[in-house]
Amino acid sequence: MNLTERLSRFVVQSRFEDFPEEVIETGKKCLLDWIGVAIGGMKDPSVEMVVDLVKEMGGKKQASILGYGFKTTILNVALINGMMSHVLDYDDAHSESRSHPSAPLLPALLAISEYKKLKGKDLITAFVIGFEVSTRIGLALGKTYYERGWHATSVLGRFGSAAGVGKLLGLNQKQLACAIGLAATQSGGLRRVFGTMGKPFHAGKASMDGMLSALLALRGFDAPEDILDGTSGFLQLFSPEHDPDQITQGLGKDFQLQQNSFKPYAACLLIHPAIDGLIWMRGKHELEFDSVEQIDLEVSPLCLTVTDKKDPKNSLEGKFSLYFCAALALLEGKVQESQFTPKKMLDHRIRDLMKEIRVCGNDSLKESEAKIAIQLKNGTRLNRTVSTPRGDPRNPMSFDDIVEKFRDLAHPILSVHERSKIINIVNNLERMENPSTLLKLCRVKRIETNSTNGSE
Repeated sequence: MNLTERLSRFVVQSRFEDFPEEVIETGKKCLLDWIGVAIGGMKDPSVEMVVDLVKEMGGKKQASILGYGFKTTILNVALINGMMSHVLDYDDAHSESRSHPSAPLLPALLAISEYKKLKGKDLITAFVIGFEVSTRIGLALGKTYYERGWHATSVLGRFGSAAGVGKLLGLNQKQLACAIGLAATQSGGLRRVFGTMGKPFHAGKASMDGMLSALLALRGFDAPEDILDGTSGFLQLFSPEHDPDQITQGLGKDFQLQQNSFKPYAACLLIHPAIDGLIWMRGKHELEFDSVEQIDLEVSPLCLTVTDKKDPKNSLEGKFSLYFCAALALLEGKVQESQFTPKKMLDHRIRDLMKEIRVCGNDSLKESEAKIAIQLKNGTRLNRTVSTPRGDPRNPMSFDDIVEKFRDLAHPILSVHERSKIINIVNNLERMENPSTLLKLCRVKRIETNSTNGSE
């Protein structure tokens, strides 16, 4: 049995009852976190542009756009909700596969669940399965392909979406293999677009394409049933150094969902170790802006490659600027979505401190690690090493922590009552009978927009 067949069989045979309680609870945290970051990102201009386009094009009212309160086709819903949940770059992430699995996966699953009136147990089951499929393919690929410039969320997200939607649609093993084949042939996405609207577009398109793959496979659309295997297969083409054993080793027993990271800071995950350390040092030593002479940061080589933006021009670039985020952390003691504003990007205190930051890559440091040294004007030198920043699976955020983050992101949009009901439904997701109940709570009557056309 080839890899594609074995992975397809895992999808078909897995049941809700097969998952440990802690896996189910992590799935709930992912959903609540996803709703928060999606609602928080709904007014972004890039989302508004796609919403305006979808309204202009029309389509059957099959499922709901989160927050906006109108329905369109399930494919359009996956695209928009996928973009919305990744636009803030505040969504959960799987460090080992360097991907954001929930952003492409949950939009497709919620759209199908609403359209087909499926239950909460079905949603959890499909989510855990889709998460495993996407991250395990990522582990098999290794990291070289990402370092060459491919965007892992975009490449892997189609597989998770195809597998999860395939599970909800009841695809058989052969159909699922074809869906995986269709997901593979659509995979792509370049890291070159980081800092632009192209990055969240990747997540939405991956969600949409994965769903399309499963829908076509259900209708008998064929594709290679061994796409992951062989010299011309997906793994070999993307990464000659691939390790196929990573897909099947511990499959169904060791869940990658438990290796998921949640973001307490609204920036690229690679910057989190430095942010975490600087916030701690600020509180520990009661540091003031005027007392700091220089900050020296040692980070993983990949962190330096991705986030070495010394002069970010906008909030999107700011989230990928180690210098901006480090200065923000030390000056304000937090790095939240509300801080990435045009005014803040020009703040002279932040800009002045950025000039005093020196960064170098250290081959001995992992991507979850950072070394920080702060030289004070009085001659004192402070040091801090971070190996497990807050939100890392070894230093996890609790459900209550996710609740706090959700409330912060959703409070400008949803009422206290709506937020509380959403939290309660997610916390009891396995007992949810109809996802429409949850989605209705995520609607707002009116949205103030930044686009020229506007949208409701």
